[in-house]
Amino acid sequence: MRGKVLAALVSLFTLIPGTALAAPKVNTFERPERGTAYNLSQWAADGWTAPWEEGMSTRTWIDGYNFSHSGGKSLRVFYPKGKIGPADSGAQAPLQLTPAREYYLSYWARYSSDFSWGGTEYAGKLGIGLAGGASCSGGQVCDGYNGFSSRMIWRRANGQAAIYYYHMGHAGQYGDYAVLQRNGAEILYPKGQWFNIVQRLKVNTVTNGNANPDGEIEIFYNGVSAAKVTGLRFVRNGDQVDRAYFSSFFGGATTTFAPANDSYIWYDDLKVSTNRADICELAPGGCHTRTFQAESHTGMKGVTVQPTADTGGGQSVGSFDSTDWISFGGVNIPSAGRYLVEYRVASPNNGGTISLDINEGRTPLGNVTVPNTGGSTSYRTISREVDLPAGTHQFGIYAVTGGFDLNWWKITKIY
Repeated sequence: MRGKVLAALVSLFTLIPGTALAAPKVNTFERPERGTAYNLSQWAADGWTAPWEEGMSTRTWIDGYNFSHSGGKSLRVFYPKGKIGPADSGAQAPLQLTPAREYYLSYWARYSSDFSWGGTEYAGKLGIGLAGGASCSGGQVCDGYNGFSSRMIWRRANGQAAIYYYHMGHAGQYGDYAVLQRNGAEILYPKGQWFNIVQRLKVNTVTNGNANPDGEIEIFYNGVSAAKVTGLRFVRNGDQVDRAYFSSFFGGATTTFAPANDSYIWYDDLKVSTNRADICELAPGGCHTRTFQAESHTGMKGVTVQPTADTGGGQSVGSFDSTDWISFGGVNIPSAGRYLVEYRVASPNNGGTISLDINEGRTPLGNVTVPNTGGSTSYRTISREVDLPAGTHQFGIYAVTGGFDLNWWKITKIY
């Protein structure tokens, strides 16, 4: 009887919102066609929903030509010269999450090399934040019943990095902020290179309608804690974190905050989870990744090794015909999880297909289509997500349909 009661309690608590760990949500922006807008229907196709958006249909673009943190694609957001506010600058959408008291949010971002921080005044919002309830913001007074929000911003003409948050008792008309620091020095966002932001937000507890000062926000920059704010009061009701708030635009209330030239930010590898262990960017050494040169295979059938015209030079493996394969023995996967597998391919043909497996084909990991890249000397990176078990494995790359060359392949842990 005791066992039945315990089982019933476990079942009950898994049904109460916020008591069970929500599954991580991930977006690597690899599915859509490159060169297309990433509107709400595209977000929904990748498992994310929002009731409204600004700029997603007109100022976002799947970039498969220039920059990506992993895989072959990323999300590029446009900030037009002279424009401020989410109606005319950047993009905004409240992406829905399963309500929980605490969430971790991680993403990679890259400012364009000529990014303008502003005109004569300097402030703007970067990427994705966390929010709940009615998302108190925009100069509102947060009273514990109209929600909260916490978003990354840039400040000043040097791109000073800060977290900007609305909570009960914020000091002025607008939200409070904390500047990111590393070793006692303020962090400045770099231009032209990728960096990682992780935000952790924990909602305060509530006792008899009173907000206890035990809410927290912590920001990690490239895996290192860079700001931590404690003693926060966000709510007096049952509101929890319930959205990943994509909110990125210039402003400021006047066009003095507008960029002096057209500017862009790229985003990649977005993930949100209630479980810190799902954010591998916070693990020692970061997310496990390993690149394999195709010519370093330990076994093969039917292929040849040849000089490559790809960036970086070296050699590639060509003459992949249907049923040809290469294998890589002794590959260690330190922890089970979801991984992104990337292939650097060139093909003058349509309809090529790569299959990946482990342990001499006994465990297939799925196929990916090889596009016509424009010729055997024109390379592109393609990818797919796979679930890998921990251990040492032999990986096999098999040509279901041939007609392509392979320069390298890569595995990177997502969570």
